[in-house]
Amino acid sequence: MNSKKLNNKSLQNFDEILRETIQENLQKIIDESLNKHIENCILETFNKYIEEQKKLQRTYYTNTNAILDNSTAVKELYDKLEQTLGELDDFRNSVEKMLIEQRQINGELQRKINHWEQAATEFFCLLERAADYETDENTRLINRILDGFARIVMNLGMERIIPQADESLNEKFHEAIDEEESNITPGNIVRCVNWGYKIGDKMIEKAKVIVASPLQKPENGSHS
Repeated sequence: MNSKKLNNKSLQNFDEILRETIQENLQKIIDESLNKHIENCILETFNKYIEEQKKLQRTYYTNTNAILDNSTAVKELYDKLEQTLGELDDFRNSVEKMLIEQRQINGELQRKINHWEQAATEFFCLLERAADYETDENTRLINRILDGFARIVMNLGMERIIPQADESLNEKFHEAIDEEESNITPGNIVRCVNWGYKIGDKMIEKAKVIVASPLQKPENGSHS
């Protein structure tokens, strides 16, 4: 009895930790998308500004009369343009450095998401195997945990793929690992061996199934 309470408490703690981790990762994904959009806007604006400044600089170079008549003003303008371009180059270098750091952060976040996907899949597989071998009472408890966990991850887009008997084989979601003689439609699913998992359109793991092969007709004996 104490072991059951301990297991239930451990599963509850795991559920709380998983919820916090998922919420944190989702917030990071949102922040990442927003930061990337802002960075792209900044780079586009400043690149246009730099090009305009360079055009202006070339105009003053080609306008010889203006340079001769206004040498002091032109020199001041030229110096100001050089200073501005230098500051913009520094800013661009700073933005590029920020983008490199952001890509590193994004890579780490993607690794964490992949780790969560793997951990969630392994947890499902563990409970699926346990439900097959436990007693009736424990199986009911495990199924309740499975249903609860499935609802949690479904809110994040993760779904189980659980093929049913006589369902048509869909290679996008199912992987046929063996055949078995059956009276159902040949090529249809006889039973599911392991569940599959997907997040949106991303397939994490296909469901492994046994498909039906036609029943062998008994050979007729020879007659004299």
